[in-house]
Amino acid sequence: MAELTPAQIFEEYKAQPPLMRETFAKKYVGIEVDWSVRLADAWQAGKNIRIAFHVDALGLHTVGGEVPRAQYPQLEHLQAREPLRIRGRIRSVSTLWIELDIAELLFCIEAVAA
Repeated sequence: MAELTPAQIFEEYKAQPPLMRETFAKKYVGIEVDWSVRLADAWQAGKNIRIAFHVDALGLHTVGGEVPRAQYPQLEHLQAREPLRIRGRIRSVSTLWIELDIAELLFCIEAVAA
């Protein structure tokens, strides 16, 4: 798993000339990550749930992806700002969003213990 933090990725991305950012972002695609996050929002996407997580105190930068609804029924009961841990691979990076292929979500006690 990469030691990269979302903050480092966003900082490096924004340091690039605007027309070079798309090409630069490709260097992150496929990197495995394991990050502590806070739930920002979630919504239905067919049989899946799209989820967004805050990765900074201001809630400006987000990380997100999609998980099977049947695999994570506890998402229905989570409140915004609850801590979780996500493990997955980076799919894409943009100015305010990192899209992940989410492999695993760990909830509250699991997130702290893991």
